[in-house]
Order: sequence, then structure tokens, then C-alpha cells
Amino acid sequence: MRLVPLLTASAVLAAMAALAPTAGAASSGPAGSPPGDCRARVAGLDLQTASFADLQQAMAGGRLTSRQLTTAYLNRIKAYDGPTNSIRALNPRALRDAARLDAERRAGHVRGPLHGVPVVLKDNIGTTDLPTTAGSIALEGSIPKTDAFLTARLRKAGAIILGKTNLSEFANWVDLSMPNGYSSLGGQVKNAYTMGDPSGSSSGSGVAGSMAFAAGAFGSETSGSILSPSDVNGLVGVKPTRGLVSRAGIIPLAEGFDTAGPMTRTVADAAALLTAVSGTDARDAATAAASEHATDYLKGLRGASLKGVRLGYSPDSFPTTGARGKVFTQVLTDLKRLGATLVETDVVDYGGNAGLTELALIPNDFKANLNHYLTTEIPTPRSGVKSLSAIIAFNDKHPDKVKYGQSLLQASDAMPGEANTASAGSLALRTAMGAVIDGALAKDSLDAILAPGASYANAGASAGYPTVIVPAGLVSEQTATGISFMGTAWSEAKLLRIAAAYEAGSHRRVPPTVVNDDLVTGC
Repeated sequence: MRLVPLLTASAVLAAMAALAPTAGAASSGPAGSPPGDCRARVAGLDLQTASFADLQQAMAGGRLTSRQLTTAYLNRIKAYDGPTNSIRALNPRALRDAARLDAERRAGHVRGPLHGVPVVLKDNIGTTDLPTTAGSIALEGSIPKTDAFLTARLRKAGAIILGKTNLSEFANWVDLSMPNGYSSLGGQVKNAYTMGDPSGSSSGSGVAGSMAFAAGAFGSETSGSILSPSDVNGLVGVKPTRGLVSRAGIIPLAEGFDTAGPMTRTVADAAALLTAVSGTDARDAATAAASEHATDYLKGLRGASLKGVRLGYSPDSFPTTGARGKVFTQVLTDLKRLGATLVETDVVDYGGNAGLTELALIPNDFKANLNHYLTTEIPTPRSGVKSLSAIIAFNDKHPDKVKYGQSLLQASDAMPGEANTASAGSLALRTAMGAVIDGALAKDSLDAILAPGASYANAGASAGYPTVIVPAGLVSEQTATGISFMGTAWSEAKLLRIAAAYEAGSHRRVPPTVVNDDLVTGC
């Protein structure tokens, strides 16, 4: 396990300043908050555009404290989250934690780029000071015995756990008719751009990130649940290689495919968060090789450029007409302008149905690993449930909350719940789909494969391979979308460099408050 060193504030700032990526052409810079957003600024910083580096600089210079920053986010949530319902619970000790980290800073010690920075976690990521529920009324009030590995690493790095975000219940595995963003405990999350579908299952993290309710957010993914919410909520999302980030302490959906990753407003912030949480964990066998591959992803962004980068894409996957066609035609133009070579390839298209195979493997995996979690990670919750069968029986008594049915839970409970069988099936699929992606990369000497939005999410998830998505602009007046960069296993550093160079040369992100001024009424 890597330890987080204590550094002087000046050392942290010097390092972060040196890591800014370069672009192939000048960019006008990111879009900021509209004047009508009266809770967008603190110490002269716009919370929609301020990076971790900006926050560290302001705190190092004495213009801002972590306590003031945390208060600003709490006030923003209180004022604006009613319609979007992205936050499930707030940490009542957040301000106390911020004051403690401010005291460390005054003593001349800064833990790193996350020192005193508030983040929010999807409510399936374990925290010992807040309930971890996966959005289920059956797990209401359930507090794990230990922090998730991810949570513990964030705390060690100096991040403040500001709260937990709502999600699609059990990572969107309750019933096929249940809408994205709904849970029996948290209710319905709404996309801040459209007040409609926030996508799932890391819906609350996507919306909270888009609204700048924290400096950064974490989601989890089995098949698209980081990438898809990042796509429609105008965020940078990193779906890591399976095994780079430990799943220990995270309520599982399918161990064979699950991962967790950052959802932020800038690539550099995602890189800083990924650096903090990646590495080997004895509680998660899939991470055995993680420390061999994990690196300082933020440092790796230094001098990021698209010159000489080869990107594969399928013309059939990219729309060419209408509003989406206009956005993605501009994306391809930007990539070429910034120095990338675009190579036509359709190899991955043939693996598009792999996600259907993955879905067929989830029920057995889910039952086996959820039952294990319930009997090992948490004391008996208020409801008394200790198994998937018990959750289903509990839900039957509350049809007003579990109002879309629970056919996926029931289908899972009908399986044997045998972990070894589940593991063998997922390994076979990861091997097959990994070969498809690696074949496409090798055939044309590609650095990454492009996809509009999250359209290749199933392929990457089925292989256990990484993808980084970056905002590509607005499809219509109020609909955000992104561009994805998918690579081979353990290629996060390369993908983040590509994403950073594209971001620096395009800056297509538009905050939801710019296009939906109803969000900031009453200022």
C-alpha cells in the first residue's frame, strides 16, 4: 500500500503548476457560471471551473480555507438540490474535518492535491460515518464495519467526504421498468440540464458533479454506470481497468466486472482522484497487479499532446446529421486540428453485443456477492435483512416505495448464487472481449478507440478495460454529450493524457446552470 506523504504547501503548488497539459491550439477556456448563479463563487473562484489546483492555490495563499470551501458547497446543495435530488445524505462532521485539515495546513503540512477538498461518493461506497445503502429501503441506516478501501485512501489523501449521492437502486438492478436514478430510499434523481433522465446508475454523482455540489465525485460501474451519467451530465468520467481500484467495501453488483472511478469537471481532477485510490488491496484479489501499474496520473499529464496519437473510430458509429452529427463532426475536426491521426476501424463494432452476454452473467454473480457482503461487511441493518431473499421479502411489504417491481432481484435470487461459477463465466467474457479490443488496437497501431458518448461502454466493461469520457458539448440547447477514449488494460495514463490534450484544445463543457436558469431562481 502506498503512503501519502506530507508535503509543504509550496511543494504541492509547484508540482501542480508544472503539470498543466499543452494544447495544439489556443482555446477560449471553460464556460463558467452565469451571473444569476449567486452561489457559484467563493474567494473569487467559480466553483464550476475551479480545479483542485486552483483551490489549493487559493488555500495556500490564505484567500480560502477548507472550511469556507466546504461551507460554500453545503450552501449550494441546500439552495439548489431540491429539484435534482442528487444528494442522499450529508456528512455532519464535514466542517469539523475541514477545520482539522486547515489546522494541518497552518502547521505547514499539505498531504497533496486533495488536501481539504470535499468530494461526494455514490451511496454504495462504504463509509463508517454515514450509512451505505445502495438506495435500498431494506438497507436504510446500514453502516459498514470499515470504510471501503477507496474511502480510506481518500481520507488519507486529505479529502473530505462531504456526503453520499443518490443512485439507481442496487446499481440499476431491481427491475427493467425502474427509471434511471430511482431508488426506494432516495427517490428520483433528475438531470440538471433537462430535468429528465440522469442516466444510471451513478446518477446522483453525475448530477452533483454537474452542479458543482462538491469538488469531485465517485461513481461505480458494471456496464456504463460511470460513463453514461458522465456523458449526459457534462463530466469527465474514468472507468478504470478492473482491478486498478479496489472494490472492497463497495456493495457489489457483479464482481467479475465491477469497478469504481472518478467523475469530475476536469481531466486533471479525475487524474488526481484516480492517483489517490488506485493500488493493490489484500481484500480484493483482482487488484493483485494494481500497484505495478498504478502511477501518479496527475504528473503524467505534463505536456499532454495529441501530436502523433493514433485514434481509431468507426464512421458508422458517429452520427453525421442533425444536432448530434454537428457535435461529433466538430469533435473529429478538433482532434485532427490538435494533431491526432484518425484511423477508420470497425473491429469493436462486431463486439457490440457483448454487453448482452455480460447481463446474462450478472444474476448469479450478484446473488453470490451481495449475500457475502451482507454477512461480512455490515451489522444487521434495521430491517433485519441478511440475504437477497430477505431483501425481496422486505420489499414486498413496501410496494409504495418499490413501485416498479423487483423482477431483476427475483431473477437473481432464483440463481444458485455460486461464486466460482460466476467468476469463471466473467473471466471467459473478459478474455474474449479483451482480445477483440486488443486486436483492433494492434491492427492499426492505435493508441485508443473513439466512441460517441458512452456507446462502447458495454464493450469496455465486458473486457474489464478502461475508458475516459470528456465533455464534447451540447447536442441541443439543454442536452450534454461526451467523447470516449477506450484503451487496453492498464492504459489509464495514456487515455488521460489524450483526454487532457483534447480538453485543453476544445473546452466544450457548459454548466447546466447556463442553459437551465430555473435551477438558480431565488438568488
